[in-house]
Amino acid sequence: MYQSKSNSFSGWRKKLSYCIAFSADGCADVTRRYVRDAASATKRNRCSEGELIHIVREIKAMRRKDMDKKERFTLMSEDTREDEEFRRNVIESLAFTISRILPGGDASKGASQRSDPDAQKAAEARREAEILRARGRGAHNLPRGQGQ
Repeated sequence: MYQSKSNSFSGWRKKLSYCIAFSADGCADVTRRYVRDAASATKRNRCSEGELIHIVREIKAMRRKDMDKKERFTLMSEDTREDEEFRRNVIESLAFTISRILPGGDASKGASQRSDPDAQKAAEARREAEILRARGRGAHNLPRGQGQ
């Protein structure tokens, strides 16, 4: 099946596990380019990630074995750039997800943002009180004999 990179699989109503791109020069696991949301994917359990990487490398080596050294070097440079792009996308996705989970992130703000300074101060006071309560639960604050 051919799918251009600019198109998205999110409207498919189908979940993908693997999306492998093949060319005359090799192949690559491009699943992360098309499946950015974990809810749009299924488990990748047909093989381990290490086995998949090994298979992809073997296919690349087979398809590139008769190429001259300069062409192989150029393709290796492209592979490196693509790997860096992939890692950058993964890091950005993780950072975005984490930022939504942390206090003050979009997920904790709900549908409407608070602009009332008194409400913000009250929320901060509640957070500080909760931190102090959590600290007070440490073993050093327990009655004699319970923290040992």
